[in-house]
Amino acid sequence: MTENNKYKFIAAVLALFLAPFLILSSHFIYGESELQKKDTLSYLELRTNTGAGIISDVLNLNYSLYRLAGTKPAAAAIKEELAARVNANPFIYSELALLGPSGAELARFSADKSVKSRLDYSKSQVFSEAKQTLSPAGAVEYGEYTPPALVLAEPLINSGSGPAFYLAGRLSLAYVGEVVRLMGRNSYGNFGLVDMGGQVIADSMSMSIVKPGLKAPAEVVKLLSLAAERDTPSFASEVYFRGRVLLVSVSNVGGSKWWIYEIMDAADLPARKASSWAWRVVLSGVLLILLFSAITYKLALYWLKPESKA
Repeated sequence: MTENNKYKFIAAVLALFLAPFLILSSHFIYGESELQKKDTLSYLELRTNTGAGIISDVLNLNYSLYRLAGTKPAAAAIKEELAARVNANPFIYSELALLGPSGAELARFSADKSVKSRLDYSKSQVFSEAKQTLSPAGAVEYGEYTPPALVLAEPLINSGSGPAFYLAGRLSLAYVGEVVRLMGRNSYGNFGLVDMGGQVIADSMSMSIVKPGLKAPAEVVKLLSLAAERDTPSFASEVYFRGRVLLVSVSNVGGSKWWIYEIMDAADLPARKASSWAWRVVLSGVLLILLFSAITYKLALYWLKPESKA
């Protein structure tokens, strides 16, 4: 075999084995990347579900006006309890009020005595809704220089009759914001809490502090609408936006119309760094094919070389 034919033979063997190997390798690399995305989406959904459960517990323990009144039927006992709560925890209970059946204010307790502007709860939207539905009603209030606050109104219904009183108040959501930022400190993207209108109450990047009432990212709003259409409490999916692939997960906070979300760019996947092992496997395969091509040439010379006649 001439020297030129030698290299032609090795190149032919190399091409025969390398072409299908590279085709299969491309599917392998792509499949590995897709698996990493699916695993990451499952992880994000687990995080948002867990976060939604924690926020639900926080709201039930600290932001339920009915729990403040307990089983106290008398107005004097309720007033005493409201005053005690404001004094004990002004960080959450900015203001609490006791209203009569018609909305007349019976008592009001404020943590900040210097505040001159007072909200007339009887004329507020939340009171009208609570009075109409006979169930708790609330709305998030966004201040320019203060943390978001939850304005609540809740009827206290006696058995067999209408509401004897209404509880109302303005509760600071600063504590909720700290909990959200704490849960999102290890996020590879942005972890946050949005209200029913899609406004960000708190997020791990503190963008809601810089711009109070900030609207949630369009990708999150899109997934929230999909979750509402499918009537599911949690939803995770890839979202394609302006040439980018984003991984988004949303979970409903139980007992409310709020949602926990987490969003990250697929290009920032930490798993992509770990996928270098897949490229090492492909490179090792190419080197082995090169080696086997040379060995095939040697074996061809050994086995296919015509025997010399004696």
